[in-house]
Formats: sequence, C-alpha cells, structure tokens
Amino acid sequence: MMRGQLESLYNRQLNICDRKTVNEAWARHFFNKLNLEATLKCHGGCVNCLQWNKSGRYLLSGSDDTNVCLWEPLSHKLLVTIPSHHEQNVFSVKFVNQEKQVISGAGDGQVRHLDITARSVLSAWRCHRHRVKRCCTIDDDEHLALSSSEDGTIRQFDIREGHTCSSSDSGCSNVLVKLGQASIKCINSNPTRTHLICVGASDDLARVYDRRMLSLNHGERTPLALHSFLPGHLLYASEVEEDRIFSGPSITWATFDPTGNFLLCNMGGEQIYLYDVEGKETVVNLPDSAEIRREGSSEGAVELDDHTTALKDEGNQLFNQKLYDRAVALYSRCIDRYPHSVVLLNNRAQALLKRDWKGDAYAALRDSITATKIDPNNEKAYFRQIKSLHSMGFNRVASSLLMQFQARFRTSSNDSSFKAVSDSINSAIESGQKDPTVSRTDMFSCTDYEQRYLGHCNCKTDIKEANFFGPNQEYIMAGSDDRYIFFWDRQTTEVLRVYRGDNTLVNCVQPHPYLPLIASSGLEKVVKIWSPQSEDPENFENINDMLMTNDKEVLTKIASENQDGLNDGEGWSLLDFLIHPYVGSDSDD
Repeated sequence: MMRGQLESLYNRQLNICDRKTVNEAWARHFFNKLNLEATLKCHGGCVNCLQWNKSGRYLLSGSDDTNVCLWEPLSHKLLVTIPSHHEQNVFSVKFVNQEKQVISGAGDGQVRHLDITARSVLSAWRCHRHRVKRCCTIDDDEHLALSSSEDGTIRQFDIREGHTCSSSDSGCSNVLVKLGQASIKCINSNPTRTHLICVGASDDLARVYDRRMLSLNHGERTPLALHSFLPGHLLYASEVEEDRIFSGPSITWATFDPTGNFLLCNMGGEQIYLYDVEGKETVVNLPDSAEIRREGSSEGAVELDDHTTALKDEGNQLFNQKLYDRAVALYSRCIDRYPHSVVLLNNRAQALLKRDWKGDAYAALRDSITATKIDPNNEKAYFRQIKSLHSMGFNRVASSLLMQFQARFRTSSNDSSFKAVSDSINSAIESGQKDPTVSRTDMFSCTDYEQRYLGHCNCKTDIKEANFFGPNQEYIMAGSDDRYIFFWDRQTTEVLRVYRGDNTLVNCVQPHPYLPLIASSGLEKVVKIWSPQSEDPENFENINDMLMTNDKEVLTKIASENQDGLNDGEGWSLLDFLIHPYVGSDSDD
C-alpha cells in the first residue's frame, strides 16, 4: 500500500492538507492503481453489509453468522466481535450514539441495539413481520433509527426509549411508511436535507418521502411520496402491474450522493439508474410524443472539434464491425461534450437499437425525441423514433407515425429500409400483438432517469449495492453476480474497468468517506479492502489470483454475458475470456 500518499490524504480530516492536494491524488491514474490491499477474516458466513464510520477509521460488518464485527481497516485489525443474538442472517449494521453503539437488522424481522464495548444487546424490537433488509440513521439526530422490511413498512425507533411490542392485531404504532403489497428492500437518508429519505421496493418505483409530512401510526397506507422515480421503459412494460410487484424488478439499493441532489438505484433484474432528486423530466408519454412536427426551425448543425470527430469516426468503425456496446460508449463520450449534436444522438440511437440490451429501445427513443426537438426536419431522427417504438412493442403508434413520416418526407414505399420496418410493423399488428398498457396511472408523474449504467448482473441476491466514488463522485461502482466489481464513468456511463471481488458474487461496495479506499464483500466469509497500490507487482497481495481489466474487448464480453443473464433471469454463467473477432458492414453517419 502507498502509505505516504494515503497518509497525506488522511490529513484532510486534520486540516493539514488542502483540498487541491486531495483532488490531485484522485487523478485517474491514481484511480487506475486500485487493487486488493487486504482480506479481513473473522466471519463464519457470507458478509451481507458494511458501514464505515464518519471519520473512516472504523468499519462494521454483518454476516450470516449473526455476528457484527468492528474493524480498523487501515491497520487490518479486528477490534471486537459482537454477538447480535439474531436468529437469522444480519442484513444491515449502522453506528449510533456517537459511534459507541450499533443498530442491526436481520432476517428474523428484528432490529437490535448493540453496545460495542460491552458486546451486549441493549434492546430488541420485534415489530416487523418479515425480514428487515436495511436500517438507516439520521445525520443530525443520532438517536433515531429507521428500519425497512419486506412486510412493506418502515418503522422509526428512538434508541433512548424502551419499547415493548404490542400484542394487538394492529401492531406497534411506530410505522412511518406503509406500502401496499410491495415489500421494502432498502432505505437511506439524505445527507444534506435530513428530513428526506429514499425508499426502494419490489414494485419498480424509487420513492422519496419528507419525514416532516409523515406521522407514526399502526400501519395505515402512506399517501403518495414527495417524489417518485422510474425508468421510463418499465412504465410501458407489458406485464400486469400486480404481477410485477412480486416478480418484476426490485430496487435492491438506493442512496443519495453527498450533495443530496442525486439518487442512485440498483435494480434487481435490471440496470443501475441515476435520478435528479428535483428533476422535472417525466417519462415519455408515447401517444403524445408520436406526432411528427410539421413546422419548426432547426438549431443548426453542431460543429465538432477534431478530438470529438475522431471519437465519432472510431464509433462508426466499431458500429460497422457490430461492436455496438463499444460504439455506444464512444458516442456517449461525444454526447457528453456536445449534447445537442443531432448526428451523435442519431448514431447512438441506432447503436442502442442494434445492441438491444434491456432498456436500450427506450433509451434510443429518448435520443431520437431529443434529436427531433433540436431539428424538427431531421428525417433520420424520426425514423429512429419509429424503429424504437416498434422495438418496444408499440406497433400501432409506430404505424401511425410511419404514415406521417412517409407523407412528410415523401419516402418511397419501395425504399428498402422503409419497407423492412413497415412490413415488420404490419406483421406484428396482423398477428394480433397488443401494444403494452399501463395499469397504474400514478406512474405517469414519475421522474425519468438521468443516466443508466449497464454491464453488471443483479439477479441472484436482493442486497446488491451501488455507490458513488471519487472526490467529486466521478465514478459509479457496484458488485455483480459474476464475482466482479464494476466501475463506470458517471457522466459518460462507460465501463472503465472491473475487478474480481469474490469467488462467487459481490454484494457490498462501500467507499471510504475521504480516502480512495473501498470495502467490499460477497458470498465469501471475508471483507476485502481495496486501495491504490504500487506499480511493483511484488507489493500486490495474491496478484496471480486477482483479475483486473480495462481491456475493452474483455469488458464487452463480460457485459454482454451479464446482459444475457438479465434477459433470461438466470444471472451469470461461467465466462470464457477468448474474445472472438466481430465482423459486419452496417454503417451510419
């Protein structure tokens, strides 16, 4: 480990070094040196949860063995093992009361209050009727603890008060949030506006509630959330909503960024999504959007600089080689520089449709609609829109738009591209395929995503996290069913690299509050600490057993197999790393 560099970073807490020094240490070459520093062993079962304290000196871990361990990761020391006396797996641990005590939640439906020094149980709350998946604390009130459970409730506890669970049918009067049939998987509090909490459940929706607008009760149904968030393509899913509550995507983790302005959600059987907490961009209303604008002026073509033009051209070459994932990544990097370039939006939409991963058709629809708003006269943008609608199953909407398109642009019905799409749409309609419907109209007011992150697989467990990383939260990281830890560029959404974090799968990835350190855990009975390492291989731990790659071909292979796992619902299968060459000749602008 590079002790000198990390010690200088740690001095940030002591005001010995300025922020510039810290941020310079976070340059990408520093990030690229992350590797395994230590493996901490103590638990006798899978490690399901991790929590740093505010200073970053200590780390808590909870496990299937029902013990809670307190570590000093910088020195690789186990300080104390606390028997929680839970009857089932511990899924959540949090520091409380000036970090002298711990709150734990477990599969036995209990929330327990533990004393670190005495290694004893101070209180046990048995109010929940199903597994407690996550607990959270409030930054400006160290005596409050919230717990989320698969019984569909969030309960609030004051650790200073004694509590005896009610034996009545109505239960205890400490319910803060009660959903309908959905189970609640996760909860976190906003670090800057502590009255806000985010809630992830089994019904696709991420919710933000204002605690000031809620009152404790026996479990009455909670009114609508202050904000609701949903990836737009899930609004238009073909499944019946009641079925999706139990078998559709569940939000396994939701957390705010340190500014409190953005919400990151990891969805089981789906992707990772970033939302603007105050965002006003609702999901696309398809019937209203499927109309060709007959008049309007274009903003004009955007002239790209030489570097971006070179990236675009490289993306076109990758597209022609049918390397659609890598083409999408390059177009996204270009769009990050020139978000109003219709050519780039059209190119990415086409690559997304060709790649056809979960949610890609809707993402292509968003790009094509954005392009038509910039240039109402752009023929390709409207054609991408028609193809996106058809790919999503909205054949009648696509057919209506196709007729408008032909009249507007005087397209010949004999044009090969036009004829292929037209025939496919008509065939779908004639076969009796129905357009997807929406069974819950309240979802129309949901806020759509800002960014989405693809490549990992979250199918096998319902406790997988996703977190921000970096001094300005430049990176997104998450574990995966394929035993890897993924890192994405937050702005471009490109997969930067993966690390082998476990022998089976990775659930937890928790960043240190100040340093470029990460704690991770999965199905192994250990906690792993990752830090920037010397370039000298002899300083690495178990270098021959580790896999770290930023090779684009390998990343594409891993991501593609994971997306196949998402599509069939089975998750990861063994990877072979023999990368076969791709061939093809499709082209675009």
